[in-house]
Order: sequence, then structure tokens, then C-alpha cells
Amino acid sequence: MTSREMPQEMSEDMSPELAEVLAGNCYCLAMRRASRRLIRLYDAELEEQGLTITQFATLAWIKALRRPTVQKIADYMDIDQSALSRGLVPLERKGFIGSKPDETDGRKRVLLLTQEGEAKLEAASKSWKRAQLRVAEEHPDIDMKQLLAGLQDISGGIEKGA
Repeated sequence: MTSREMPQEMSEDMSPELAEVLAGNCYCLAMRRASRRLIRLYDAELEEQGLTITQFATLAWIKALRRPTVQKIADYMDIDQSALSRGLVPLERKGFIGSKPDETDGRKRVLLLTQEGEAKLEAASKSWKRAQLRVAEEHPDIDMKQLLAGLQDISGGIEKGA
């Protein structure tokens, strides 16, 4: 069954709005469904490296930022600081990251990649690229640059909490 087909067992007592939602015409639910499928695809490619797409992105942000604090990375990744902190535990346990006191604010910790983390990020970037190519190859009729631009516009154009 495609997302636009209505199952036969559906009640006929629905508002037009509810019928539209259930027919697969909700932007939000369609985005969530696509997101879950993409996450599974990227996680499968990164599995050989022992990382998830979120862990891979976290390592990449730690490498990219001058003073990567948990708050700074959480802001860039648009996730809750406590969720990111919990996600850092396995990376630290595996020896991929460490931390040191912030030179300007002793209450903060600056994250850093270990040598093992640098090597893991480099190897995982190749797995990530395979996932990127696979998505594009599996959807040749979609202009991926235009899709990405639209998604970035939506994610940057909607206020947090709205």
C-alpha cells in the first residue's frame, strides 16, 4: 500500500482534514517517515564503523569547531543539550573523544577528538559518502540539491518550538 492509498478498513466517518492526513498529505508526517528511512539507511552504512549517523555528525562537529562545547554542538545539531550529553557517553567509552576545561570559562568543557576518534571519523566519512550516493542513485528523478535546499529552508525558517 502506498502512502496515498486509503486502506479498505478505514471508517467513512472522517473529516476532510483527517482524511487528508491519513492519505499521506501531511508534510510533517511524510518528512518524519522519510527521515526514519534515511536514518536507517545511513546507520546501516555506518554500522561497520560502529557509529550511527548522529554519532558521526557529532564527531564531525567536534572536529570542525574551534572550541566545541556540548552546548555549541547541540545548537548546531538542533538537539537538546542533555540528549547530546547522553550521546557522548558511548563515544567517550570507545575512546573517540575526550574533554578539557575551557580556557575562558572553567565551568565548561571543550570536547576533542582522540587519535582513535580522528581515524574513526575519517573511515566513517567514506561510509557516509556511500550512503549519500545510494540515496541519490535510488531516487534519480529527485533533484537532490533542490530537495536539500528546500529542507534547509524549512529547518531554518521555522522558529524553534513553533
